[in-house]
Amino acid sequence: MSPTPAVMPPATLLHEMAARRRDEARAADRDRTRDFIRTGLECVGWGAIGLVGIGWAVHTTDETLGTAAFWAGLGIGNGGWLFSVLGAYRRGERRGDW
Repeated sequence: MSPTPAVMPPATLLHEMAARRRDEARAADRDRTRDFIRTGLECVGWGAIGLVGIGWAVHTTDETLGTAAFWAGLGIGNGGWLFSVLGAYRRGERRGDW
């Protein structure tokens, strides 16, 4: 005969399960907050890169190059933050945030 495993009282089991779930919830909140901060910094970065392109367009003397830099700055600035936000949405879907 094999020895029977020790059975924990229900109250102890419930307290351990509650503590484990509390720790998991804290870890999930921490991960979500870090991802939101990362996404916000990425958006600021894309906006800054776009402004550099637009600023370069303002200071260049070649009209063709200035026009290209202007539109590139607009595309990078506006498309970059959208790319970052959609990436954050996909990561949140994988984590189960929404």
